[in-house]
Order: sequence, then C-alpha cells, then structure tokens
Amino acid sequence: MMKLTKPLCAAVLGLTLAVPAIGAEYNANHFFSERHSMVRGPYVDWAQRVAERTNGEVTFRVFSAGSLLPPAASLQGLRDGVAQVSYHAGTYTPAELPIANLIGNMAFYNTDPMVMAFASTEFGLTNAAALAEWSDNGVVFGGGYSTSQYFMMCNTPVETLADVAGKRLRMAGGAWTRFAEYIGAVPVSIPSSEMYTGLDTGSLDCAVAAADALDSFSLKDVVSSMNTLEIGNYYAGFEWGYNKGFWQNLTAVQRRVLFDEMAYELAASRVAFDSDVAVAVASATDAGMSIFEPDAALQQALSDFVVADEINLIANATKRGVENPDQVLTEFKAVIDRWDALLKDIDRTDIDTLATLARTEIYDRLDAENYGVN
Repeated sequence: MMKLTKPLCAAVLGLTLAVPAIGAEYNANHFFSERHSMVRGPYVDWAQRVAERTNGEVTFRVFSAGSLLPPAASLQGLRDGVAQVSYHAGTYTPAELPIANLIGNMAFYNTDPMVMAFASTEFGLTNAAALAEWSDNGVVFGGGYSTSQYFMMCNTPVETLADVAGKRLRMAGGAWTRFAEYIGAVPVSIPSSEMYTGLDTGSLDCAVAAADALDSFSLKDVVSSMNTLEIGNYYAGFEWGYNKGFWQNLTAVQRRVLFDEMAYELAASRVAFDSDVAVAVASATDAGMSIFEPDAALQQALSDFVVADEINLIANATKRGVENPDQVLTEFKAVIDRWDALLKDIDRTDIDTLATLARTEIYDRLDAENYGVN
C-alpha cells in the first residue's frame, strides 16, 4: 500500500488514489492555518479521534495553510487523490459547482451561522441535485460549515450608507460583489490571505469577512473600525469532502466513525468559531477599534438587496446549466427553515446537545453501507 504523505501529481499517476489498509496514512487538506477554528477541531482533533476509533486503520496527516493544495486547486486535488479529505470553498470553482454556489449565494436569507452550518450539511448530504453534482466532481460530500457573520472591518470610519459610497470592499465574490455594487461601493475580490496587505497599503478600505480575522489574519493591526451590519456568512462548498475512491473502499463501520466525528465537529467548530470572534473583537476594541452600528439606510439597503438579488441567483445558475434553480432554492429554504426551528431554543454553547442533534437529525439517517457508494 502506497502511503500518501506528499503532494503527488495526478496527471502522472493517472488514477484515483487510496484504498485503505491498516497503518496507511492519508492526506487531509485545508488552506486555513492550523490555529483557525475550522482546522484545529475539524481536522487536527478530528483526525486524532478517527485514528483512535479505527485502531489506526484510517489515519490522516493534516496539511494546513495551503501546504498541500492551494485554495483554487483543492477540488481537483481531492478528485485526483492528492488529498483524501479536504475543505473546499465553492467560490473558487463556480463552473464545476454551480448548485453549491447557488445555495452559497443565499447567504443573506438567514444569517444565523449555526442554522446555516447545519442546513448546508443536511442539504449537501441529502438533496438529489447536490449529490449528483458532488459525484460528477469525483467527491463524496461529508459535511458543511458556516463562518460567523461577515462584517465590514475598515481602516476608515464606515457607519452609514453614505459612508460606504466609493469604498473599496474586499468581498468573497458572488452575491457579496453584487451587494457592494448595490450600495455604491467598489468590490475587490481577493483571498482572505491578502486582506491584511490590502488594508495596510490602502488598496482596501474595508475587509468584509468573519470577525475572527481580527486575530486569525491579524487585521486588528490595520483596522480602526468595524461596522456590525450582518453581511451574510460563508458556507459554499464543504468542510469535509472525500475522494470517491477512498470513500468507497472504506468499510461501513469506518464510514460511521467519520459520520459520528463530523457530527461532533460540526457543532464544536461552530461554537469555537463564535468564541474566537468574541475574543478577537474584544481584543481589537481594547486596542482602540471603534464599533459602529449600521444606520437605518444601510440596513434597508441590505433588506432591499436580498429581495432584488434572487432573480440574479436564478439567472446565473441557469447560465451554468442548473436545471430548475428556483426549485433548488425552494428546497434549500425549506431545510434552512427546518433548522431555524430545531435550533430555536437550543443553548448555542452546549456542544454535546448540538452534536447529538447533528447526529440524530442528519448523520444517523444516512446508510453507511451505501452513502457515496452507488
């Protein structure tokens, strides 16, 4: 059995890699740093528990900070077997994942990160159109995620709708780009790794991202204010996607271990993300960062945009070959609304209760013998 502990060129190998065997070590890929909440729990701790529960038969070596695959190559690298499990941000591959990007651009429909993490996971695991899309890309969807709410973190005061006019805002693409244009700002599409430099050099006025970036990307050193307008949250793609050949050669027992551990980390990482945000914002305000509440005009502009943009979501998805995109959106909204109700009275810091809910309402309903195999 070949151990895959270094990046390999699939073009040279010419095959999809990975048949599990006792003692094999497989590659787990994420482009965030190891200290990020989407890596340290869902990849580092998760990999350790998976190895323990499978008696070392399924052991992952975690590559973080893009050390194995750069962000734009993670989908292809996963399909080709360079990684056996990977995070992927769907924005990088809109042509390959039009349905994932369609639902990912609904980031303003419900801005509750816990709801969206659970809803995107259920949808990705159960929706027929989504499942076909994953399969066409050689991927078995394992689970979703959601960042915390996106805010504007700026090197200049931005409080009102008038303040936003002409400002250069780092956006995640898609609906965020259209929102920037809608409110008279200038969208700038750059990776999160470039936010610091853009703010520091003045090529950006604001970075629109989850506020943990004040620490995880050191933005607190280059911003002076944050506006708390909730500009959606990001969940396009997957937190865990598996190489199809790798997944299909696991036993049902091993797949059930992965289901259980993903359910736990779906909850735990979401709690950790919000905790990181709270710590980062407190640290930045202690260092002098001002916090502005959006004025009524800015709030209204966002509300108007959410209604107006749905026609663009449908049109873009249609151009990319999605059949019945309005039906896909309707189905996704139903899943979101279901989780909004399920989580309404749940303590958002109770990891065990949240993880149990993820298992009973999502993962326990999957057939470990057949999911991702047929």
